[in-house]
Amino acid sequence: MKSVIVSLLTICTLHAAPLPFLRADNNQLVDDKNQPVLLRGVNLGSWLIFEPWMSPMDASGLKDDYSAREVLEKRFGFAKAEELIGVYQDHYITSADLDHIRAAGLNCIRLPFWYRNLQKEDGTWLEDGFKRIDWCITEAGKRGIYTILDLHGAPGGQSPGESTGRIRKPEHNSMQADFWTNEAQLQRTEEIWKRVASRYKGRSEVVALDLLNEPFGAPSRSRLHEVYDRLYKAVRAIDPKVIISLETCWSGNENSVGYGWGWNVLPDPREKNWTQVLYQLHNYEWDWKSAEKQISSTDRQIKDWQNHQHSKVPALMGEFNCMGHEVAWKHTISAFEKHGISWTMWSYKATHGSGDDSWGLFNMIKPAPPKPDLQKDDAETIAAKWKAWSTEKAFAPNPMLHRVFQQIIPQP
Repeated sequence: MKSVIVSLLTICTLHAAPLPFLRADNNQLVDDKNQPVLLRGVNLGSWLIFEPWMSPMDASGLKDDYSAREVLEKRFGFAKAEELIGVYQDHYITSADLDHIRAAGLNCIRLPFWYRNLQKEDGTWLEDGFKRIDWCITEAGKRGIYTILDLHGAPGGQSPGESTGRIRKPEHNSMQADFWTNEAQLQRTEEIWKRVASRYKGRSEVVALDLLNEPFGAPSRSRLHEVYDRLYKAVRAIDPKVIISLETCWSGNENSVGYGWGWNVLPDPREKNWTQVLYQLHNYEWDWKSAEKQISSTDRQIKDWQNHQHSKVPALMGEFNCMGHEVAWKHTISAFEKHGISWTMWSYKATHGSGDDSWGLFNMIKPAPPKPDLQKDDAETIAAKWKAWSTEKAFAPNPMLHRVFQQIIPQP
């Protein structure tokens, strides 16, 4: 499979011309020539925001990105902690990874980030907080790859889980997620999106701004809409054209199967005077062993979306995974292609699995490099261990996923 990737890379040249601006036109995205464009891509999960289950963050049992940063800052000081995290980020995703993404026939990256990439915990802005986001947008654009900027973790936490960067549950640190009720956190999030919108206004490579990842912590559907409207207006005051992605990932009960996520969570955008929006759903069928259930889950979501096309809004399956079933992957990708649903799978690479599942387009090899012990290792050891987790050193292509992509989607 590595030889396949190398051969594909030989025909993957950098784009000299800028990517065309995309816009929402009824139920599809179109370019400046009114030609339909389907986004096909991956999430860069656990690059700018650690999720311990799928990354080499730590071997000592730390539970989230916040805890990792707190330990590093306490041991080495803020500047050294930031330097070490930078070492991880500069090796975990490199320009070679962007080449791999393009060589797989993909044209989009969904880029999860959180407030700590841009700010200190107290809200002070980091001088170089946008450095790696800037790099990714520019380098991906050169390769014909669009970027969706995804606020995975808002100040205060839009949900209580680790995917926001900080677990906010009583058993962890007695802190509940207060994003939805804390005006200071809402204002802070508004300011983040204002800065992001100002920085990337007029950049065609930034195809969409994804306001809140999986906001299932919202206390009500109406409150979700209120906050979305507030953030939407903050962006629109700066950029009237950029596509804004709104997620349907809410149920009010985090213990329910699939969280009750569905296209009916969001209103008809015309009711809110929302324009140039991209509605987004995430879909996971957690019965790993059943290909039939994976297929039926895909069919159910597509049927649900078809029933909502009167809203005249394009659709993005922003996260999904068909687990290890090639037949389910073929069915799902083919169905997205047939019905004009853009998609970004979760995820590009993952330490979970070793090629026998599908959490990564690239999966961890065995034996894997050691993870650092952030509570005991010295700074030099932490840096050395994180450097060993580059794709070239610690990962290999998932042959099943590459095979599916090569068979179904247009190749460069």
